[in-house]
Amino acid sequence: MRILVFCDEDLSVAAGGARQVLEFAQALSRCSHTIRIVAPQPAQGRQLAPEFASLSFRPVSVWRVAGLRPFSFLIASWHVLRQELAAWRPDVLLWFDSPGQMAPLLALSDPAYATVLFVNGLPEEEVQGVWRLPFVRWVLRAALKNAACRVQAVVSICREIVAQMEDAWGIPPERCHVIRNGVDEDRFHPQPHDAARKVLGLPGTGPYVGFVGGFFPWHGLETLIEAVPFVHARVPSATFLLVGEGQTKPALEQLVQQRGLTEIVRFVGRADWAQVPTWIAACDVCVVLHRQIRSYPGDSMKLWEYLSCGRPVVTTMGPGYGETVEAIGCGLAAKPDHAQDVARQLIRLLEDPEERMKMGERGRMAVIQAHTWDVRAKELELVCNAARAARRRTT
Repeated sequence: MRILVFCDEDLSVAAGGARQVLEFAQALSRCSHTIRIVAPQPAQGRQLAPEFASLSFRPVSVWRVAGLRPFSFLIASWHVLRQELAAWRPDVLLWFDSPGQMAPLLALSDPAYATVLFVNGLPEEEVQGVWRLPFVRWVLRAALKNAACRVQAVVSICREIVAQMEDAWGIPPERCHVIRNGVDEDRFHPQPHDAARKVLGLPGTGPYVGFVGGFFPWHGLETLIEAVPFVHARVPSATFLLVGEGQTKPALEQLVQQRGLTEIVRFVGRADWAQVPTWIAACDVCVVLHRQIRSYPGDSMKLWEYLSCGRPVVTTMGPGYGETVEAIGCGLAAKPDHAQDVARQLIRLLEDPEERMKMGERGRMAVIQAHTWDVRAKELELVCNAARAARRRTT
């Protein structure tokens, strides 16, 4: 198949959305599909990570001025997308939705290709700033509904999102699919703690509790920081590594200072793309919490990365998180927003090296068997084939 991928992500940034697009594109290309990506021109001085350099990429020029970037991309991407569709003639348009970026809507009437819409979140719950004005959110939701009703298939990383589309918008269940995030099991592989710590310049003693990812409200890192004193009382040598950047970081840094935890909690900052597996490998236990501020849990990419690196996980009870690690036997689940319970589960693992090792092995095995990007690409390939068949039936 010839698959044209459309997205609003700066693919040079090591963020979850960009990585999802690139990993799917690369995995689909390994399935012998021809892939071309339409996405914003990377910021000056940035470029795609070397492992994705072979992908065919059509950059779209954007104005990198606060408030103007989304509008400039909307206008410019419409022209670029029309050119690519006319000249390249794909079999499938794989549209990774971003609120307000509706350029593919203008091309959905062409019977020559099918369209698959990939939705990671609902706009009224994802957008920030001026985009949260009631009228703006209504427009974004109406546009997404229009798109979902017109495409041949809708995909999401969690069942709750497609269920809302089925119930509220009447999207037929046979057109709705769930494909969770995956992981590159070769890049994220088990490494010895000592070797990783030596590379990063960390003291080799440990133990280390780590979070590696973006700092956003739904990650519940405030609960992790509130759990630190309880852990420290039982495991005084434990150090907490918070690796990444994001909108909640200033508040988290202030909370650490207020609680007098600056010697125990270390903010590492954004890690280079290539060093993310090393930071995970340096940790004895990894953490991925979830605060229920949205109507859906999502699917954390970092969870699969932790497991692929053979590290046990402490997470939050519930779908997509606690249910997953408990089913695999690769970690422990704590009550939502409950610092003492998070601390209790961390202490259990920090005091039991043998169980940590067994959980890490089970997590790694589960990833290799069923949660790699190649497995996810096969699932997406089936959806694309079904979308093409549906398109042929309607024309």
